[in-house]
Amino acid sequence: MLQKEERFNSLIDYAEKIRNKSLKNACVSILTDYKEELFSRGAGHDGIENKKFTRTHQCFNGGLLDHIYNVTTIAYNIALNYGEKVDIDLVLFGAILHDIGKVKIFDKYNENNEIKSNLNYAYLLVDHLYIGEKIVEEYLDKEKLPEKFKYQALHIIATHIDTMEKHMAEAYIVSYADSIDAYIENIISYPRNAFNPLNNEYYYESENPTKYE
Repeated sequence: MLQKEERFNSLIDYAEKIRNKSLKNACVSILTDYKEELFSRGAGHDGIENKKFTRTHQCFNGGLLDHIYNVTTIAYNIALNYGEKVDIDLVLFGAILHDIGKVKIFDKYNENNEIKSNLNYAYLLVDHLYIGEKIVEEYLDKEKLPEKFKYQALHIIATHIDTMEKHMAEAYIVSYADSIDAYIENIISYPRNAFNPLNNEYYYESENPTKYE
């Protein structure tokens, strides 16, 4: 896995690809302002959340940064496949910032992956979509974007969970990219999710996958 600083710089490089100056400025500013939090937060909750769900992902120091990088890479490559049919600026902006609300409410880990904070009412009652949308809107308002375009950007963040209703192709791309990384990571990182209790063996083990050069 790329070191955190290298991964963060790669995210900045993705943000710099955004051609709309206002979106790019807001995106780079948010990444820079929340860099420390991105480095220490997990993308999912272990502990309490594990009692609610069997699936979670990237619950470790820098896990949030890891997840955002993966989602951005996946979403960008999907968007390239559709060329001018989708707005790649919006895809990049939405992918990079889709989980930014987690910096306020998700678990903070130290370098030994020990949890330093835990769930709170912000997570339990409104979750990261609402909080992320508010964070991003504050930065976009400084850029004085046209109202419709601003809400197109916010729509991607507000609807990236797969159960939320979407009205834009770009929102679907980011949402599916998010799900792809989350589902793959929760198998790779947590083999318990691939365990078959009927015969006490794993459905799949990725210890010796086929390698492609």
